[in-house]
Amino acid sequence: MNLPQVKVKDVQQIDTARFTRFIQNQMSALPHLNNPKQLAIALASKYIKLKDQPKLTQSVILGKDVRSNDQNKVVPLPTLLKNNYIYFLGTGNNHQVVQRVLSKRNEWISTNNKNDSLINFRWQQTQKGYQYDRLLQNNKVKQAVNHFEFHSEISQKSNLFRNLQQYCEENQLDILSFVPLTFVLDFTTEKADIWLLQFLQYYENNAPQSIKLHDSQNKFYLIRRQLNTYMQITDKIIQINKSKIPSTFYGHEYLWILKPTQYNRGRGIHVIKDLDQMTHLLDQYISGKQQMKDGQIIKSKQFVIQKYLEKPLLINNRKFDIRVWGLLNQDLEFFFFEQGYIRMASEEYTTKNVLNQYVHLTNNAIQKYSPNYGKLEDGNQLSFDQAATYFKNKGDFYKQIVENIKQISLKAFQSVRKKINILGRRYCFEIFGLDFMIDDDFKVWLIEINSNPCLEESSPLLQKLIPRMLDDAFSLTLDQIFPITKKQIVFSVPNYSDNHNMWQKLGKLQ
Repeated sequence: MNLPQVKVKDVQQIDTARFTRFIQNQMSALPHLNNPKQLAIALASKYIKLKDQPKLTQSVILGKDVRSNDQNKVVPLPTLLKNNYIYFLGTGNNHQVVQRVLSKRNEWISTNNKNDSLINFRWQQTQKGYQYDRLLQNNKVKQAVNHFEFHSEISQKSNLFRNLQQYCEENQLDILSFVPLTFVLDFTTEKADIWLLQFLQYYENNAPQSIKLHDSQNKFYLIRRQLNTYMQITDKIIQINKSKIPSTFYGHEYLWILKPTQYNRGRGIHVIKDLDQMTHLLDQYISGKQQMKDGQIIKSKQFVIQKYLEKPLLINNRKFDIRVWGLLNQDLEFFFFEQGYIRMASEEYTTKNVLNQYVHLTNNAIQKYSPNYGKLEDGNQLSFDQAATYFKNKGDFYKQIVENIKQISLKAFQSVRKKINILGRRYCFEIFGLDFMIDDDFKVWLIEINSNPCLEESSPLLQKLIPRMLDDAFSLTLDQIFPITKKQIVFSVPNYSDNHNMWQKLGKLQ
C-alpha cells in the first residue's frame, strides 16, 4: 500500500475522535499486547515508520505531547487514519462474512458501539434502531444503512401479494400466471371476514367430493367464532375461476400451505390438508401458543394461505426451490445476481405425509436438522450449472427458467416502486432473497421475497458465492457513497472474471 507522507505534527490535525476510534479498534484486535509500549511498537511496525527508526513512545503514536526534535521527521500514515469510514456490524446471520468483505476496503474500520455518532454505515439483520430521518445528504456525518424503511412492502408475504395484485391490475397482467393462488388472512383489519369467506368459498367449490364442506357459510361462522373474530363483511366476494389455476397445483390430496406473514426461514409454515388443521393452527398463532422446536413462540394475526404446488418438478425424486438474490441500490436501481443456488429437500417427495417438514420445506434453516442433511449434496445445495445439466432433456435452464425469474423479479420490485422509499431517504440499499419453484411443466412460480437473506456459508458453493455477492453489491452501493482506493480482489467465482460485477442491472423502479 502506498502511504501518504505526513509529518508528525500533522497527526494532531487528524479528527481526534476518529483517530481514537482507530486506536481502540487496533487494541481490541491485538489482545495479546497488554501494555502501551508493546501496542506502540506493534502499531508502529504496522502503520507508522519514522525516517531514522528511533525508539517510539506512546505519545508519538497518539499524536500528543510530540517532542520538538521530532517535528521534522517524516511519518508515513495510511490513508485509513486520515480519511476513514466507520461501520457498525450487528451480530447473527454469519455477520463475519460481511466483516471479511469490508476488511478488504482499507478505509473502513469497525466499532462495537452502536450509539457512536460517527458511524457511516450500519449493517444489521433488522432495521431496529435505524434513524432514517438522519439519512440526509448534507449531514455532517454521512450515514448509510442496509435496509429500506418500508422494505416490508415486499418482504412481508401479505404485502407482496397485495402490491403485485394491484400492479398486475394496473398493467393488465395475470398475477395467477406467476404467483400461486393466494388468500390474505389479516385478522387485524375489518376485511378479515371477506378474505376468510372468499377462501372458504373457493375451497368448497373446488374441493374433491370426498372433502367438500357442503355448507361453507356455516363453516365460516364456526371458524370465526373459534378464532373470536366478529367483523362486518363490507365488500363483495371476488370469484376466482379454477380454470386459471394450472393443473400442477392439484393432486389427490388438495393441499394448501399456511404462512405467518412476518417470519422467514421456514418459521411457522405448515402444509395443511383440511380446514380443521388450518383452524387449529390459526388459533394457536393468534393466541401465541405455537412453539417452534427451538423454543421460539410464534405469534401472528396476519397470514397468507396459498394453494400448494402438488406437482413440483423434482430432482432425484426430491422437492427443491431456487434461491436468487436481488439488490435495490440507493438510486432505486434493481440488480439481479447472476448465480443463485438450488435448495434440496432431504427426503423423497410425497403428498401423503404433510407433517414431515424435511419433505416439503426446503429452507436450509429447516433441512439442517434432518438426519439426511448433506448426505447427497453438500449443504443440500446444487449450483445453477448442475441444475442445467440435470434438466437438459426438459429444457434450457438458463434461458427458460433463469430469464423468466429475472422478469418476474423485476415485476415484483416495480410493484413497490412508490412505496419502498416513499419518503425519499438517502443512502439506503438492500439485498433480498427471492425464492422460486418450478412445476412439473417447467413453469416458474414466485414463492416469496425475504429481507435479511441467509448468509450462512453452508457449502463450498456458498463459500464462493456469498462473499462475492456481498463484495460486488458493496461496489454498487457503499463504494459509490463512500469512495475508496483500490480494494483487494480475493472473492473469485469459477467462470467469472474477478473484474466482472456479477450483479446485472435489470432496470430502475419508476
